[in-house]
Amino acid sequence: MDYYANAQETEKAAIALNNAQIYRPAVYMSCLAVELYLKSRLYLVPHEDGLELSHDIVNLYKALLTRYRPKSNYDKLIARCRKYFNESRYPYNSDTSVYTEEFAKEFIGFIELIKDYIDNDCVSTVEDLKSKYSRNE
Repeated sequence: MDYYANAQETEKAAIALNNAQIYRPAVYMSCLAVELYLKSRLYLVPHEDGLELSHDIVNLYKALLTRYRPKSNYDKLIARCRKYFNESRYPYNSDTSVYTEEFAKEFIGFIELIKDYIDNDCVSTVEDLKSKYSRNE
């Protein structure tokens, strides 16, 4: 599965939903895009079994932090994505008035920050690529 391409498509969906003034799903898709961008570089670091298949954005980020430090601290951003991933997806017991254009744009901005981290800080080496694409026989 190509997580990076999936993240790009999900990012476009978040933007389209925001442009259509459908803010709650735009927030959900933004959080999902952040998760997918993080998963796209998970192969570069040791991680626990099953993490790649989970929605555990906090531990996805922590796994990448073991090797790649971002320019800024994104702990609060990641925590907000974790919170609103489920709350925007299942809003049955939460206040949906928070889902405004400004709120959705904030989460779309989170995508841009994480994508920059993935593209510029989580850079694979030649050895990483050899390891990923060679077969150990």
